[in-house]
Order: sequence, then structure tokens, then C-alpha cells
Amino acid sequence: MNHKTITIVCVTMMTAAIAQGQSLYWDTNGAAAGAGSIADGTWDESTTANWTTDAAGTSATGTYTSGSDVVFSAGSDVTSANITVSGTQIVNSLTFKEGNVVLSGSNLDDLSGSNVDITVNSGASGTISVGSFNSNLAIEGSFNASTLGSGGYVYKTGAGTATINRLDARIIINGGTIISSGVGGKKIKQTTINNSGTLRITGDTLVSGKTTMAVNTGGTLEMAAGISQTVSFFTGGGSVIGEAGSELKVGGDNKSTTFDGDISGDLDLFSIGTGSFTLSDSSSMEFQISGDGANNAILGDGINDTATNLNGSFSFDLSGADLTAGNSWQIVDIAGLNETFGGTFNVVDFTNNSGVWTNDSNSDLIFSQATGALTVIPEPSTLSLMIGFAGLTFLMFRNRR
Repeated sequence: MNHKTITIVCVTMMTAAIAQGQSLYWDTNGAAAGAGSIADGTWDESTTANWTTDAAGTSATGTYTSGSDVVFSAGSDVTSANITVSGTQIVNSLTFKEGNVVLSGSNLDDLSGSNVDITVNSGASGTISVGSFNSNLAIEGSFNASTLGSGGYVYKTGAGTATINRLDARIIINGGTIISSGVGGKKIKQTTINNSGTLRITGDTLVSGKTTMAVNTGGTLEMAAGISQTVSFFTGGGSVIGEAGSELKVGGDNKSTTFDGDISGDLDLFSIGTGSFTLSDSSSMEFQISGDGANNAILGDGINDTATNLNGSFSFDLSGADLTAGNSWQIVDIAGLNETFGGTFNVVDFTNNSGVWTNDSNSDLIFSQATGALTVIPEPSTLSLMIGFAGLTFLMFRNRR
């Protein structure tokens, strides 16, 4: 075989297949630099030569090799790439380096059941509508997936946002945001949100009553408007923010649990089941007060008279309140809970007198531990009568229990 023949054979072999285990860069313009500004194409295993081992994209391209580390794309010229996956393609990792890259078609899968590392650089966007595998997400840009996870763990780092419809996983968020809609099924089994991490729930996404939720210090759980979710264990010292009409039900599967963090917004908090729920002395909960009787609250399930220990602080957002004399807001559902106000319980900007808390700026506005209600007293002269009545009610109620 002469030298010319040897050269032709080597190039042909490279075009046919690139060795497994190397980084493969998407490249739709052959040996020309980069990958092409609009780099649409087909991803298959042995037919279409849209891959290169050359990060600059200046070498000959070859076909895909199963189990590779995939990078989108060669060079730095790609602005968009709509890629159709043909058949099932096995990947070790996916990196979205630049541009807006969309993967659709047949299927992607992991290598031997291992987590797939998915990286999205700042300024880049990656969208996957094929496959569902456990992943390590390092997202600085924007990432979207129809489904992710196969019952194992999904980890999230980086300051960017990952929007995922169906998460079949136990998730640990160490940075940035995961937005979960639950479209396609509620499959999140366990959630840990650590410092700088956020989980935003926009649909029915948690396994009802079974999911454990740890919102640790510096982490945030956001509940979109009208969303209702149930968790078993609810722990941590982070923040929970609820939009209008949102509900978080705690104590599913009859678990006893304690939360140490801050709850704000227009969130109804339900204490449910035969276990107990405690808002610790380091916790706080905000109540948004508007028209007469319109507010978020702490509620029971209507069945179990759940033991509920209130040891932290309440605060009332009165910016939209109608403080007409006689108006009242039920803050704690004392008829549906076996509640206890602990010795560390307090109401921000209110002063306590035997379980009746008077607003420091408006002496007609009181919160009663006995009734669980915030009330505007019609006349200042009736305040002493109200305190006496509330105290008597409190004693009678406790004796009845």
C-alpha cells in the first residue's frame, strides 16, 4: 500500500467513526472553522458526519461514537442549532457552550446508569425534549427539559435557571433555580434546597404526601399562585414565599416535623395528619391582610385536630388592610387545630397582655391567642372588655381540651 492510499484510509476511518471517550464537538460545516452560524442537523451514530474532535472545528468531521462527551458546538460562531436525534444516542456528558441549541427527536440515554453531567455556559441556552436520566446540572445560562431523572438524584449548581416539566428524581439544589411545572406527572420524591438555591413550583410536581422538603438556610422555596402541594417532613431554616392562593400542607403520611425558617407572601399553611408540626422559636410567618376576612392563615385538615406548636413570630402586612372598626381576620384555625402558643411566641410590632397582642401604632388592632383572630376593636373603651373576654375564652377553651 503506497503513502497516498494510507492517507485516504486514515481520513476515511476518521470520518466513519471517532474514538469513544473523547470530547465530540457538533460541527455541521466540515473542515471550515466553527460549526456554522445556524447549525441545524441530524444526530445519528453511523451515518451523518456532524462531529469533530477539534474544538476549533477546522478538521475533518466524523460520525458520532456512543458514550462520548458532547459539546455544542465547535468554534464560537453558532447562534442556533435545531438538532434531530435519530435512534437512541448514549452520552457521558452534554455541554451547551454557546447559542440556542434544541435537541428533539428520538432518545438520549446515560452511559451505564451513571449521572449525565449537563453544563450550560453563561449566555447559552440548551433545550432537551428527548430522554430522561439522572443528571448533574451546572447551569450558568438557561436550560429547559421536558423530562429529567430516572428515580435517582438530580443535582443543580450554577447561578442559572433550569426549567423542567417532569422531574422523576430526588433533587438537591446548591445554586441557581429549578422551575418545576409537573407537566407529565408529579414525580419529585425528595427535595433539598441549600444556600443560594431556589425551587419554584408552578404546578403539581411533588409526590403527594410522601415528598420530604428541606429548605436549608439561604435556600428558597417559591410557590406560584394557586398551587397546592403536600409534603411529609418540612425542615430547615430557609425561606418559603407563596403567591396568592398558594397552599403548603405539612405532615403528610402522618409525620411530625419542625420548620425553623421564614414564611412570607400570601401562603396558606396547613398542619395536617396525626403527627405534630412546630414552627420553632427561630421561625417567622407573614400574613397579608386585606379586606374584612381576606387573609392567608394557618389551617387544619378538618379531620385530625393536628398538634401545632407556634413558637416563633407572626407579622402582619397591613399595607392593603381595610382597618374599618369591627373587621376581623382568622389567622389561626383554632377550631381545626390543637394549637399551642409557646413562651417564645411573639407578634412583630405588637405588645402582649395575657395572650392579647395590641398593635404598637394602633391600639384598636389586636391579635388574640385565644381566638386566633386579628380584630379591629370599634371603640378604644372596649379594649379592656375584649381582653377580659379573650382571657376567659382562652381558659374555658383550654379546660375543655
